[in-house]
Amino acid sequence: MTLRPVAVVGASYTASERGLAADVLCSRALHLAPLPICTAIVVASGGRVTDVTEVPVDTVRAQLEHVEASGPVRGMKIGILGSPKTAAAVLDAAAKIEGPVVLDLVASGPSGETVLEAAGIDAVVTRLDVPDLVTLSKADAELVTNAQIESLDDAQVAAQRLSHRGARAVLIRCGALPYRFYDAADDPGADTDRQFADLFYDGDDFALFEAPLLDSAPDGAASALSLAVLAALLDGEPMEVALQRAKRFATESVRQAVPVDGHPERLRTIW
Repeated sequence: MTLRPVAVVGASYTASERGLAADVLCSRALHLAPLPICTAIVVASGGRVTDVTEVPVDTVRAQLEHVEASGPVRGMKIGILGSPKTAAAVLDAAAKIEGPVVLDLVASGPSGETVLEAAGIDAVVTRLDVPDLVTLSKADAELVTNAQIESLDDAQVAAQRLSHRGARAVLIRCGALPYRFYDAADDPGADTDRQFADLFYDGDDFALFEAPLLDSAPDGAASALSLAVLAALLDGEPMEVALQRAKRFATESVRQAVPVDGHPERLRTIW
């Protein structure tokens, strides 16, 4: 077996297996060879963030050049981008990659930290046609589209807006949402609210990928989904099949998470 080299772009978190740490671990579990590129350092622990320092764009460009010089890169997974200049530099580099590119568009971090300001979002939006898939959380979809998402109907509108701005395919990680916006007590499908839903849109059709909503929330779950999609696309799978594989992989990753000795509230995924 040979490992396929992929660039993983994102932030380094202290005391956590988020960001680049999760990307590296998950990549190896998927038989990929991760080539990390750091865009920011997030100083955080226990849900408290004390500093977010962006890596200078020249340093990011240098990392991209070294990765390119190291040999063929089969694909790229992009996470936290940091500054507008870094967002532009990374996505311009991604446009030159012949393999699949998955962008996890992150504006707000898992502890509430802002990791991409409005100008950075604008820099990404002008390049939404670069990645094969844009995936983002419900909260970040609200930020990027400037609209609240309180139902799956709302999520469809948000996905269409991203498509109209150039995204080739969009996946919004909606979580547990009613299908339509009205009182959940009157919803005949209320029993399905314990499903974690990911809404996909390719510019023509919608698809909903659901799995049981689990109580645990380990670090790295979003990396598991994005990188599993990338691995399946590298296998030549069509997008919807790739998403089905990724949904299963991510769900099992969350299901098998275990606590850390001395820190029972912190869960780690075993890949």
